[in-house]
Amino acid sequence: MLRVGILLTHPTQYHSPWFKELAKRPGLDIKVFYCFQPDVDQQGVDFNVPFQWDIPLLEGYPNAFLKNVALRAGFHFSGCDTPEIRDIISSRQFDVWIINGWKVKSDWQAMTSCWKNEIPMLIRGDSNLLDPKPWHLRIAKRVVLGRWIPRFTRYLTVGSLNEDFYKFYGADPSRFFPVRHFVDNERFASAAKDAKPRKLEWLAKWRIADDAVVFLFAGKFIDKKRPMDAVHAIERVYATGRKVHLLMVGDGNLRGVLQKCVLEKDLPVTFTGFLNQVEMAQAYASSHVLVLPSGYAETWGLVVNEAMSCGLPAIVSDRVGCGPDLVKQGKTGSIFPVGNIALFAEAVSQYAGNVSLISEHGANAKEAIEGYSIVAAADNTVAALATLKIK
Repeated sequence: MLRVGILLTHPTQYHSPWFKELAKRPGLDIKVFYCFQPDVDQQGVDFNVPFQWDIPLLEGYPNAFLKNVALRAGFHFSGCDTPEIRDIISSRQFDVWIINGWKVKSDWQAMTSCWKNEIPMLIRGDSNLLDPKPWHLRIAKRVVLGRWIPRFTRYLTVGSLNEDFYKFYGADPSRFFPVRHFVDNERFASAAKDAKPRKLEWLAKWRIADDAVVFLFAGKFIDKKRPMDAVHAIERVYATGRKVHLLMVGDGNLRGVLQKCVLEKDLPVTFTGFLNQVEMAQAYASSHVLVLPSGYAETWGLVVNEAMSCGLPAIVSDRVGCGPDLVKQGKTGSIFPVGNIALFAEAVSQYAGNVSLISEHGANAKEAIEGYSIVAAADNTVAALATLKIK
């Protein structure tokens, strides 16, 4: 029996299904250690709406919360400070550790302990090279990460840009295993299918014309997501006479500015407010195409996985990390240069004027996303673990 410890900052709706699937696998004895449990206010950061996810995150796999000695527990580097992880690792209760990134102090406590005790450590993060840093930060990262990244025993890579990142910092590609970013495809697809018969009800609630082509923005209304770009793209296409509508799902500090723009220009845009996981089925069932115009720091964009599992193609900027893997030009969606409203609007217009194209690309997207599944992630994690030589 291979004993596997897993470290993660906090419970998330995207990781828990992976852990549940791993817990089912014969020959594995896993336990997940969390650094802290966000309260409703912490969970709602950037959404400006306090909430907790409406699906269970701690069921179906062994887990525990570490003692967090941080003065202010949270998502920042010093907000996860769990010295006891060093003792747990050095006690050799587990043969191998999976560490999900290096953004908080707890990750480094775990990494240094694994290295000191010669215990294999697998890394699964989603960093890429899309986000430019000031020169002094680039040098610092080169020194620190160039020293540490080659030390990982295996790399559970979430996508092609993530693999480029590891190679840039000296990782051995022969140790890469594709544990791609995923969502619960079956849950999203099933929920959207069940919501479809009530589509006219949702459209009426959001004041969307039955014959409009609906473009969906789902996320935080913050600068790096560039939600105003979506409004401007719809504005351009609407001005040409196309029957389009933008459904804005989410919340954040830019909501007031966005609403003011929409009101002043009388644009076909609806703001739903924050929708939790279960409610998102209404949005996906009511929409035709996802848009994600994010700027820097969009390491992946899991909303694209969600949308594709529901049969929606996606229009994304070239700064969205999942683009090279999921959004195939002319097949599953379209990619435009970040901030280029003209080309963004052109992609919107192409779909707005061709419903059959939406159907074709949506079917392609649904097929393509099947390979980005919970089962595939677990299979490749098991494959990586099977290559280890445990002392």
